[in-house]
Amino acid sequence: MSVHVQPEAPGSQRHLITVAGRELPLDLPPPKGEGPTPHDYFDAALAGCKALTLMIYAKGKNIPLEGVEVDIERDDKDERRGQYRLAVRLQLRGDLSDEQVAELHAVADRCPVHKLMTSTTVDIDTQVERAAT
Repeated sequence: MSVHVQPEAPGSQRHLITVAGRELPLDLPPPKGEGPTPHDYFDAALAGCKALTLMIYAKGKNIPLEGVEVDIERDDKDERRGQYRLAVRLQLRGDLSDEQVAELHAVADRCPVHKLMTSTTVDIDTQVERAAT
């Protein structure tokens, strides 16, 4: 799987991300742009992973989960000092027992993106080349 990012127009700060055959907008936050920003996609990856993980898990365990809504609040005021905080709120729909809710909570904290963000060393190798003119 690859991700491609290119300017929307020559000299533009607004870009387009192409991933899985789909285009997504990428911009700066207001007032310089309209968003969504790279940080928004980082946060959204976590939210989406939690929702999908819970739905797949519940289906496999015959837990009557009908839907998941995820809200994330970002606190990035200390990001430059190495602290990036995400407060996640899950809303689970369905006729769930307290035990099932607790089980789903534990599963949500083990979704692949959560683990990637909190317990994996990510190595990034950046190469630079001149574009053909």
